Amino acid sequence: MNKTDNGEDTWDYLPPFKIEPTISDDYVWKVPEEIELDALFASDTQVGGDHYTKLEIQPMTYSMANGLNALQHTALKYITRYQDKGTPLQDLAKARHCIDMMVEDWMERNE
Repeated sequence: MNKTDNGEDTWDYLPPFKIEPTISDDYVWKVPEEIELDALFASDTQVGGDHYTKLEIQPMTYSMANGLNALQHTALKYITRYQDKGTPLQDLAKARHCIDMMVEDWMERNE
């Protein structure tokens, strides 16, 4: 690390730079027109498809309520949607991959 002429720290391999904000204070978030914003809760909507919103309990809601980790949630998500998304064998393979990763992790921690 070096010092610039005005005493600021800088890395040897990076030129001094100033980080400028990318979004101004008056930025207005724009939502694509095809997204319904009438729902009271974010969990009542789905961007792209309906394979989760048509369920009694969405995988994310279940996972959060039960404290599932990322692999558990992802396996649950793929198993839940495998018949509805148009890629059943691929989704089941993805779920199996997550479960295989959980098995490997469990075996490493319990040797």
